[in-house]
Amino acid sequence: MSETNHARALAFLYAFHVAGTPDFEDLARHFADDGYYQPLVPATRRIVGRAAIAAALEKQYRTYYECVCEVHASAAMGRFVFTERTDHVTLHAADRKVGSRVCAVFEFNEDGEIAGWREYWDSGDVMKQMGISAEDLAAAM
Repeated sequence: MSETNHARALAFLYAFHVAGTPDFEDLARHFADDGYYQPLVPATRRIVGRAAIAAALEKQYRTYYECVCEVHASAAMGRFVFTERTDHVTLHAADRKVGSRVCAVFEFNEDGEIAGWREYWDSGDVMKQMGISAEDLAAAM
């Protein structure tokens, strides 16, 4: 199960982080009906359900484009997959490039669907690179 979930998590990340615009509805199909996404633990709330997750991911692409995922390390244990990566994006505002180190935890259910996706990253570093306030960052999430 661990290796299968590991492959599923990486496939999801690479489907989300593409040169163009990802298919948000297709990405949401990776989740359980009651699956959740928490973009920044503990600062943001969990986003629950496929439609809400698709909308949240699409909202992020209003701030940036050309999101490339550089995976540095990943591991799986049972139903959990842990990844460390750098996301490289280009902001729509001034075509500024931003890179963010991210640790993520994926939890899978018995059907191989994502039951939970939690992300941890340095929001202060991202705000500095983007030249925005905490309120602006929250609005983009």
